[in-house]
Amino acid sequence: MRRYPLLLLLLASMTLHAATSLRVGSKVLIIGDSAARVLQLMGEPQVRAFKQLQTGGLPSNQLAVGEEWQYLQEGKTIIITVAGGRVVNFETVHD
Repeated sequence: MRRYPLLLLLLASMTLHAATSLRVGSKVLIIGDSAARVLQLMGEPQVRAFKQLQTGGLPSNQLAVGEEWQYLQEGKTIIITVAGGRVVNFETVHD
């Protein structure tokens, strides 16, 4: 019985780590990296979309303008959200 909470905690910590970093070849992108570093490691995105998003430094009733950069790679789409020139989120969607 004691193993289940430990297993859930371990899975949650692995998910949290995966959401804050992205391996690109032998390099790693992390939340907070510059947009220039993303371009350096990933190149130009196939799709760029503007979006409004809530960021940590703004009150809940204010939104910042950001961009979603989409990269198509071997059966998956990597979406990198950039706001204020910095990476604020990673998402991987499997096709």
